Amino acid sequence: MSLQELWLLLPVLIICVGVLTLMLQAAWQRNNVLAQGLTVLTLTLALGALIRQYPTDMRTITLLFEHEPIGGFFSLLLLMVAISVALLQGPYMGKNSKEVAEEFYILLLLSCLGSILLVMSRHVASVILSIELMSLSMLAMLAYNRERKLALEGAMKYLLLSGAATSLLLLGFALLYATSGQLLLTQMLSSPMQLVAKSGFVLVVAGLAFKLSLVPLHFWTPDVYQGAPVNSTLLLTSLSKAAVFALFIKLILLIPPEFEADMVRMLSWMAIASMLLGNWLALQQRSLKRLMAYSAIAHMGYVLVAGVIAMGIDHSLVLEGASYYLLAYLVASILIFAVLTLLSKLDEQQDLDDLPQLQGLFWQHPWLASVMTLAFLSLAGMPITIGFIGKFYLLTLAVKLSAWWLVTAMLVGSAVGLYYYLRVIFTLFAPLQRDIQQTSGAYLSKMWIGVITAGLLLLGILPGLLGDELRRILAIG
Repeated sequence: MSLQELWLLLPVLIICVGVLTLMLQAAWQRNNVLAQGLTVLTLTLALGALIRQYPTDMRTITLLFEHEPIGGFFSLLLLMVAISVALLQGPYMGKNSKEVAEEFYILLLLSCLGSILLVMSRHVASVILSIELMSLSMLAMLAYNRERKLALEGAMKYLLLSGAATSLLLLGFALLYATSGQLLLTQMLSSPMQLVAKSGFVLVVAGLAFKLSLVPLHFWTPDVYQGAPVNSTLLLTSLSKAAVFALFIKLILLIPPEFEADMVRMLSWMAIASMLLGNWLALQQRSLKRLMAYSAIAHMGYVLVAGVIAMGIDHSLVLEGASYYLLAYLVASILIFAVLTLLSKLDEQQDLDDLPQLQGLFWQHPWLASVMTLAFLSLAGMPITIGFIGKFYLLTLAVKLSAWWLVTAMLVGSAVGLYYYLRVIFTLFAPLQRDIQQTSGAYLSKMWIGVITAGLLLLGILPGLLGDELRRILAIG
């Protein structure tokens, strides 16, 4: 490996050094505050290194990885999520938590490392290793509170089903390798596809669909979301989804033309089913975690629309729209789970997430209720929020392709989603029924939440601030 390739891997190397530093710190002297500070510092340095050497073209790094603008943008999103989780974990655990903190931050850095490597992958070996590093680290974080039975149950379900999904991935790649004789993704998918190769690609899509919680492979999502500690749920609903979708869209763009029609039909039905079923099931939920789980299913259906359109029209527009929509989804998810984290404690048997428990939140904690309101309005696609611009992108692309079934499903799903999002908002502003305790202190976490909220509004009111630059950032056009 050359010095130039090491330089391109600088954000990854910084995270690796951070992991080793945390392990040494845990062995030398355990200190929650120090571990959190080292984690935030590591992620901030990685973010600065990525911005400093943001890719303007595609460069290969050995046989396994590539440094490209789209991967750089997704890596920025992943680091933003990881910083949010690190800042929120301190107040969530509290000063006298029975659980140790250092291991959580080590797992956080490892999952972030796996997700960034997954975004950069160009070889089957790097894809499998990266996705397993991310998934196994996240698995331990989902069961981090060993006293919660629901957390252990959800983690066990995730372990078994995630293993099955990885088996599908391996089998699919094996079939593709058997027909192409190649392990590089570009060469593997550029070969003419016969029945065996098509079957292999369908298995790969199924494995990724599980990670993205797409119908019909969505069934694990509500139970895992509800049982896991709320801050770990934030990581699952944002970091893993963004990283896997980056790989998913990369594979979609490599499909040979003769296979596009079949894949368009299959992915269209998956997108429609995810949008409609996810929103419909969310209507019946009283738990905000389960509501967000079904909402995630629906939103992954919206993002999948971009994958369908990618095989029908200009790829550059699709990448731009998908990137903007994922940014909007991640920002809203961070804010919602951040508020729930500040209202919950890790050592308690359950997080505060039942809708009646949040009744009247505005009258006791107006700032937190306002942040959650803006986040739900963004998920609903309301004007002056970044979510409105994200949905506008996807609807414009679907109309350009004349995909009227997708447009209809998006509009119906958005209308249903607006109903249950407004139900949550009305609950926040209802008369106060009980005292709602908030984590004391956490000033740095609240400042970070304020910055993200400002970004949600700013990019919704002035979308050109990012929209005009997005094509340049992604090196499109």
